[in-house]
Amino acid sequence: MHKVIIIGGGPVGLSLALCLANQGIKSLLIEKHKTTTNHPKARGVNGRSMELFRSMGLEEQLKQYQMPREAYRFTWIEDFQGKEITRVPMTLDYSQYSPTQNAIISQDHLEQELFNKAKNQPLIDLRFNTEMIHALQDSDKVTIEILDRETQKKEILTADYLIAADGANSPLRKIFNVEMEGEEDLGSFCNIYCEMNLDEYVKNRKSASFMFTRPDLRGTFILSKDCQKKWLVGIRLDPNRNLTKEAFTDDFCLEFVKKLINDPKVEVRFINKAFWTMAALIAKQYRVGRVFFAGDSAHRLPPTGGFGMNTGIQDAHNLAWKLAMVIKGRAEDSLLESYFVERHQIAKTNTFWSRNNAKRFERIFAALAQGDLGSFEEALKDQANHINNILLDLGFVYGHDYQNTQGAFKPTTKIGARAPHCWISLENRQKSILDLYLNEFVLVCHPEAVFWQKEYQSFPCKVITIGENGNYVDIHRDFLEKYQISKKGAVLVRPDGHIAWRSEDDKGERASFSWLK
Repeated sequence: MHKVIIIGGGPVGLSLALCLANQGIKSLLIEKHKTTTNHPKARGVNGRSMELFRSMGLEEQLKQYQMPREAYRFTWIEDFQGKEITRVPMTLDYSQYSPTQNAIISQDHLEQELFNKAKNQPLIDLRFNTEMIHALQDSDKVTIEILDRETQKKEILTADYLIAADGANSPLRKIFNVEMEGEEDLGSFCNIYCEMNLDEYVKNRKSASFMFTRPDLRGTFILSKDCQKKWLVGIRLDPNRNLTKEAFTDDFCLEFVKKLINDPKVEVRFINKAFWTMAALIAKQYRVGRVFFAGDSAHRLPPTGGFGMNTGIQDAHNLAWKLAMVIKGRAEDSLLESYFVERHQIAKTNTFWSRNNAKRFERIFAALAQGDLGSFEEALKDQANHINNILLDLGFVYGHDYQNTQGAFKPTTKIGARAPHCWISLENRQKSILDLYLNEFVLVCHPEAVFWQKEYQSFPCKVITIGENGNYVDIHRDFLEKYQISKKGAVLVRPDGHIAWRSEDDKGERASFSWLK
């Protein structure tokens, strides 16, 4: 009998397996495809996700794939040969808030690096080219039937817990009758993945996205994978223009791209295509007994803003330590109820923001159709807010319902917040304080906080002092300020790097959790 079975080998499933392994929990991952994706799909890895990948030892591997930071986020043009309208820069700088940076990295690269890491982890059993046929559960276990797609051999497996990371069309969501609420169809698209040398047109205006304003091209865009030769051409399906799913044969795709570029000198090589529907949907529940839902099986965000994959990766991070605590017998089952409470609210906020970004595109194209240049220019200026997402990325606070998605980000140690970053060192080796929050509760305080160090001796956590004569040197002497405590105060940080408890000084009571055994 397995402890955890994960269905789905995309970024969320692989991240969950790695997070569980970090907690010392073995998992079995089932993926129906032979390999990781061969299509770029999502491209944005936000700052918090990069922090998590950094904790997995993947930051440097991923950086080799990132788009140049000097690239623009959007370049609006009439057509590829025509007038340029405007450019929207990538304005975010995480350096004062994080040890890493957000990056534009395509999902195929990300999945491959996660896979490479997972396959070398002894606590992870990867079974690709294997399909889950059915699943059921009782009070003691989950039972699934799987099919090896190469040998056609079937097998029955059992586990304590089953995680549905099986995507937007989640079979497990249907099996366990989990309903979604929201907007189901905000438009259908075809993405054409191709190789072509566009250096002549982009070398002086590297951009993640080229958006077209010419009437017959509205709803068409070119997304860069590497700012060099790999591109995604996206087209909104429209039966009124004979742009139906059936129309997009491989030959049609190739000719469409050639016509769009409109330069016979540019050789286009078709690689593959993918169809998708934009939606804004959130599951009404993330748990059914011993079955949990994460990623697109739990929420489908519009891609306008790049929070879909990232929200799912952070679902995995949140769920992993809680499952580990329960499996190890250190926590009651009630801890697992907090997964939905915390992550559902974040999904709602991220969906709200992503939907507003999509509406901004709608306003842009509506203004163009009406010839309203004033509204068009106003919406283009507002598109800077499409990029300004540090508050959502690093500033989300569990337990706090907020819809102000455009305020300024200020690090905090409010309970539920991500613990602030500051630089510390041991024997002249610099590291981020975030590197301490890996797989256990950690109490951080100044060496003079003797009261709390004694109070937490019997608590299941690691006590680490920061400052002169402490376990670590406070390099910039900003630890107390950033953690909003005096030399006698302390902060308790959860295994996922979020604040569990804090005291500004030596008054009050130690943390107490109803779920802790």
